[in-house]
Amino acid sequence: MQKNKVVAYVMTKNEESIIGQCIDALKWTDEIVIADTGSTDKTVDIAKEKGCRVIHVDFKGFGPTRNEIINQIDAEWIVCFDADEICTEGLANEILEVLKNSQADAYLANRLSYMLGKPIYHSGWFPDYRHAVLFRKGKYRYTERTVHESYICDGKVEKLKEVFAHISIRSLNQFMHKEEQYAKLGAENLAHKQVTFSSALCHSFWSFIRHYVVRKGFLDGWRGFLIASSDARACLYKYLLVMEKQKDWGHARPDIPKSYNQK
Repeated sequence: MQKNKVVAYVMTKNEESIIGQCIDALKWTDEIVIADTGSTDKTVDIAKEKGCRVIHVDFKGFGPTRNEIINQIDAEWIVCFDADEICTEGLANEILEVLKNSQADAYLANRLSYMLGKPIYHSGWFPDYRHAVLFRKGKYRYTERTVHESYICDGKVEKLKEVFAHISIRSLNQFMHKEEQYAKLGAENLAHKQVTFSSALCHSFWSFIRHYVVRKGFLDGWRGFLIASSDARACLYKYLLVMEKQKDWGHARPDIPKSYNQK
């Protein structure tokens, strides 16, 4: 492990529209590693043009894939941002100042997410200390959850003061794709549970109430309603996907009558 070296990693897949901005905001690190999980657009080309080291990893869910990425990084300190996250100059300066005399092994930073051009201050999206933006290798790992992964730190964790930007939703098409992705990955985490339609409906209903009412999504206007309804749909389909597999709906053969006009 190279002492005092600071390496940033970004996990990508088809992020050509924003990866350049993300990379430019991390130029203060010693090295930027782009961990690509199968891009078919110009993401990798852009990364190489900007001097990044590109590695290719198979996507096995967010937690397991992130752990595989940090295994391939040789540095004392690792900086982590997603392709749609922008490290502000203020946060970069705060991290550099912390590194002069670090008192912790992992540092969290608050992120402000944007949806269709506007910041979301409610709906459960803010404040959002998801996981560390800076951590010491060997002291920090991600949980093995395929979606909504958390972290495990064998040491002290501190929060930084600066906020960074998360350009989360740039189009409705992207929003619907994320909803489908999270439903499928969430179903994998529930595969060991026995679920019913009533439990699926209850969890979905509560998901909407949690985001729109409890977390004050209504204050985010129509964007808050979209967030709550999308999360509710993803929750519903997550449970239904588990039911489909458990009940083998895909191989069910309908009993088709010889004629629908028979009395």
